[in-house]
Amino acid sequence: MGTVDIKGKGTLELSYGVLHLTWKLGTYIGGDVASAALNAIETLCQGDQLPMLVEIGGVTHSAAARKVFPSRSSISRMALVGTSPKDRMIAMFRLPLAPAGFPIRYFTTKDKAMAWLLEDAGKSST
Repeated sequence: MGTVDIKGKGTLELSYGVLHLTWKLGTYIGGDVASAALNAIETLCQGDQLPMLVEIGGVTHSAAARKVFPSRSSISRMALVGTSPKDRMIAMFRLPLAPAGFPIRYFTTKDKAMAWLLEDAGKSST
C-alpha cells in the first residue's frame, strides 16, 4: 500500500488492490498535473492491471489534461465519482470521448463506485 502526492493538488493511493485518486476541491488540473498523475499510476501499478476510483468533484481539467489518460495495461476499470450536477454533465459529455480501452462509469457515491469496481474482482475485465 502506498500514497503518492500529485504536485500538491491531489493524492493517489493504492489500498487493497484499488487505486484511489483524490483531487483537492477547486483544483485546476493542467497537462503537467495530469502527466504527474499518470506517472504515479504507472509507479503504483508496477505492471499490474488495477481498478481505479477517481474523485472528480469540484475540479477543472484543461484541454491538455483531458488528452492524458491511463493505459489499459495499468487500469482494468475506472469509476468516476462526482458530487454535483455539473460533475455529472462533464463526465457524461467526456466519457464517450475517452480513449480508455477499459470500462468507465460515473457514480455519485464512493460506495456504489467501489461495489462496481470490485464486482469482477478476480476476473479479467475488458
